[in-house]
Amino acid sequence: MNFIDSVLREHYGEWELAAFGLGAEWTSVMVTPQFTTSRHVVGLVFAAGARSPSLVVKVPRCPGDNEGVQREAEMLRQLTALSGGRVEGIPHIVATLEVGEHTVLVETALTGAPLDPDKVAGDLAGAVTLGVDFVAALPCTRQGADNRDWYERTVERPLEALAALLPQDAEVSALVDRTHELLGPLRHSTLPAVFEHADLSHPNLLVQADGRLQVMDWERSSLYGIPGHDLIFYLQYLSESSDMAFSRVAQLAAFDKAFGHGGWALTPLREHLALRSVDPELLPLLVIATWARSASTLAYRLASEDVPVPGSAQLRAAVLADRDFWLWRHVVTSGLN
Repeated sequence: MNFIDSVLREHYGEWELAAFGLGAEWTSVMVTPQFTTSRHVVGLVFAAGARSPSLVVKVPRCPGDNEGVQREAEMLRQLTALSGGRVEGIPHIVATLEVGEHTVLVETALTGAPLDPDKVAGDLAGAVTLGVDFVAALPCTRQGADNRDWYERTVERPLEALAALLPQDAEVSALVDRTHELLGPLRHSTLPAVFEHADLSHPNLLVQADGRLQVMDWERSSLYGIPGHDLIFYLQYLSESSDMAFSRVAQLAAFDKAFGHGGWALTPLREHLALRSVDPELLPLLVIATWARSASTLAYRLASEDVPVPGSAQLRAAVLADRDFWLWRHVVTSGLN
């Protein structure tokens, strides 16, 4: 019996696991994501004879590194409460439990076919509609008049955290300065806050047989995100997938195809901003802000026991190799027409 099985058996009655199809026997499959910035071991729990999991159990790989699972649990609870349960296609929290130095998160499993690059390439228009509808359903959490500190909170502080990883790096410092310069008009704009997932791409996306989008992994989510961020991130993933753009150079070309002059992603993005009552003229600045913010999450994603010391060559290589960093640098240095 592994760690996850023992926890589930100990709390079987308390958590009413029979309601999730689990009987006296089940099978748990341990998955360790291979991404450098992945911080968790994931257990998929299958009822006897089932082909799809009933539950997902997340445990931090490093003792004490509990922020991610705790944040995911809290954000999912908040999303359910704020939306009145109307946002479909998200996990539901079964339980959280402190076991020694580990926080254990148990949530319902999402099922469906992965919205992977092959599936996107086969029906780009359909994939666009799925994402547009999902992002539109995420609630507004603060009206613009009550969201005056949004720039400091969502742009300035994250970029400070990223710059602190490489305090002597001239390129990163220049990118941060140029970003703030370009975003000057946006800084003084009134924007509402929206619930934000912040990582809408494969492998976090599934499509059920009835066509509904299912979205996993909410540890990077925020109550007070920026309008358009999730959709920009998602549409970039679709553009890369539709072109099978896996190299950094190809990904930048996919960005230009989607968001450059006459880009196919501009229309759904403008429509979404109108839905959020945001001036469509701010679109280019919101694209810059999206990739600056997404690159800055490296300060969080690299938070683990074995993270290199700030300023080290190893850490600089990790930052400069990151796909979101490349997109941030591209949009800042090349601009948008």
